[in-house]
Amino acid sequence: MDAPQLSTRASLALASLTSQLSHLESQQTALLTSMSLTAGSLSSLPNFTEVAPTMQQIPTYTAKLARLRRIMAQQQQEVENLKRRALEAGKRRREHTVKLREREKEEAERDRSVLRAKHVEEGRDTPQIDDNFGPSEIPSGDAGRATPSSVSSGRSGTPVQGAVKIVKKKKKARKAEIA
Repeated sequence: MDAPQLSTRASLALASLTSQLSHLESQQTALLTSMSLTAGSLSSLPNFTEVAPTMQQIPTYTAKLARLRRIMAQQQQEVENLKRRALEAGKRRREHTVKLREREKEEAERDRSVLRAKHVEEGRDTPQIDDNFGPSEIPSGDAGRATPSSVSSGRSGTPVQGAVKIVKKKKKARKAEIA
């Protein structure tokens, strides 16, 4: 760019800024005049003395309102964090219950395989095992409890082969044969 073009652009920008500044000064003067007239007319009112202390409290109330808004925003953030944590805890709880169910299924399968192995070892046929109640050969009378007539006692209370013992774990009765 040439120096004359640059100087004309600068002079145009300076003239524009000068006109904007003079316009702002005139608006500011008009605003101050309006405020002083309004204050003068309000002070002449008979009830202005009752309203004046409240008017002086406006900046305090404005600051208090801003503080309350900040507190509400913080509380909203805390609520969102708590909701997120609750969702995560629920997810972990569901995962934990799934793991517990899988573990219970594995334990039940192990128990069934041990019973099958014992029956095969004793020379019996493999028993038919019901998923809920264990082998079908186990007496089902009186909820699977061994009765005195069905259990022969050995020396000094040692368990005898064929005796049935109920093992309760978390409200689910599991049956296991005592060796």
